[in-house]
Amino acid sequence: MAHDKIKAAARRRMATTGESYAAARREVIREFRAAGSSDPAGGPERFAISYQDMGPISTWSDTLLGGGPAGGRIEVDTDELRLRMADFKVDVPRASVRRVARSSRNTRGTIGVHAKGGSWLANGSADGLVEIEIDPPGHTERSLSTLLRRAKVTELTVSLVDPDGFIAAVSRTVV
Repeated sequence: MAHDKIKAAARRRMATTGESYAAARREVIREFRAAGSSDPAGGPERFAISYQDMGPISTWSDTLLGGGPAGGRIEVDTDELRLRMADFKVDVPRASVRRVARSSRNTRGTIGVHAKGGSWLANGSADGLVEIEIDPPGHTERSLSTLLRRAKVTELTVSLVDPDGFIAAVSRTVV
């Protein structure tokens, strides 16, 4: 089932049940899997990064670099997690994910991509934060966000539109 078909089915479900889009989408995917398929979209599950607290100029510049509301995402595949936010890119093997959970980190006033040691924050909002522990550490791609270096990643904190759906998707197959 392609992404556009999942979206259409979720919208139909929303109209009949009154559920939020995220809840309707989760149920559509759950029903599809219950019908006998393990992969509803024929590829990775995509979860949008939340940009609700990002100002218009920052959102515009993030969009120019391939991020923003249309491009900022984290993909969950059977073998890998892929985070894309503007020019910041990191791929993490699923076997390296040690923990995924909601974050209570206070990020008010901190929007964008920031690092302290191997701990990275990639957010457009202070809400919907998810922490992902990675061991052994991964590395970023070279980009302006990383000062054109490959940087170590031991933890990612990401703001997501559907944090609970993301946690459920990662938890389904984390060993």
